[in-house]
Amino acid sequence: MSQKRFVSCLLFLLLLGVPAFATEEVFLPPIEDLPEAGDSVPAAPAVDVSTAFDTGTLPAPSPSALIVGTEFARVNWTDDYVEASGQAVAPTGKEKTAQGKLLARRGAIVDLQRNLLEAIQGVRVDAKTTMTDFMANDTVRTEVQGLIKGIEISDASWDGEIYTVTGRVKLEKVRTAVLPGLPKAPGQKPVPPTPPAGKISASGLLIDATHLPLIPAMIFRVVDENGKEVYGIDFADAERFLASGLCDYHTNLAYAKGAPRIASTPLVAKAVRTVAPQNVDIVISNADAAKVRGSSYDFRVPCRVTVVKR
Repeated sequence: MSQKRFVSCLLFLLLLGVPAFATEEVFLPPIEDLPEAGDSVPAAPAVDVSTAFDTGTLPAPSPSALIVGTEFARVNWTDDYVEASGQAVAPTGKEKTAQGKLLARRGAIVDLQRNLLEAIQGVRVDAKTTMTDFMANDTVRTEVQGLIKGIEISDASWDGEIYTVTGRVKLEKVRTAVLPGLPKAPGQKPVPPTPPAGKISASGLLIDATHLPLIPAMIFRVVDENGKEVYGIDFADAERFLASGLCDYHTNLAYAKGAPRIASTPLVAKAVRTVAPQNVDIVISNADAAKVRGSSYDFRVPCRVTVVKR
């Protein structure tokens, strides 16, 4: 075989081994190495990676969504996710250049990671602890670090000066992260079948706490006026708890009554008070507690509970 033909064949084989639409993987710094506010933007190669993390714009929040936080770091307790945004500008001397845009994007991602970590740390786990407390556990901290490092951007924009990125982490993943640190984790329970249409039975529990200073949390208790527990993590199936949480929170009572989670015939209970000083746990009347315990369909196991607060 001639040398010229050999070279031609070799080039052809190389071309076959290169994907037509390869994307560059971007490596972000670990949480411990995130720069403080005001630090310089980390160096980046002079290539355009504007689509490296994009996954498309996610759905808007529900009409009655309970969102707690700030513009740059917030928890949506209704749609079950933690969301944050990050912003950065191109370094001095790199404005209006492709490299400057890339560096701005890289800086915005780092800012997003920082803000997302701040939002997750502020999530209340139960009446006594927040995620900050749970992250003292090495296993929990490692899990949370993985969530932050693997964040995918749901939205990104560049106005020529500022790059803005937004990313979300499902609370399901946060609940999974804290599970090893819980003093008492939920067990595997047989989930009862949903009662057939037309059969008189409570299909779920709707708690009206719109008049109370309730604080949302991943784990809470519902107790009667004597302090005896009516609902909480002990009643829930572990898989259902991880997938959807003990409840979903809403801000509109009329909208919540039609929520699919509690189906068509929920038991509606008006909260008597919250348990001070944390205001996480909820007290309902003894009469309503008796109705919950007496329901032929135990909606507590599949976590068919909705809580409404202002």
